[in-house]
Amino acid sequence: MLKLFATIITALIVSGCAYTTGTEVKPQAMEQIRLNKSTKSDVERIIGYPPRKQNFGKGEIWYYDYQAISYIPFAGNKNETAVFEFNSKGVVTKKYKANKAGNPLTN
Repeated sequence: MLKLFATIITALIVSGCAYTTGTEVKPQAMEQIRLNKSTKSDVERIIGYPPRKQNFGKGEIWYYDYQAISYIPFAGNKNETAVFEFNSKGVVTKKYKANKAGNPLTN
């Protein structure tokens, strides 16, 4: 019985997060996207179609929300959004990641 319990705990630790949702934008992808050079089609090719868009003046903002909740206490949860702002020509003018608050499981 103790061996079975140890096996289950080890499997849980090795497997990582219990719940993820959204699109994780890794640092390598952020680096590939160049300010004042990359276009909407470049961002879509590198990351994928954005789940959220917003018109902003003559431009547009794309949001990629990502949430990862670990079932291991104190393992570190993520609740972040990668944001890309485009001008009227569809060129990236700003890019950044924002951490979101509000979910006690991810803070």
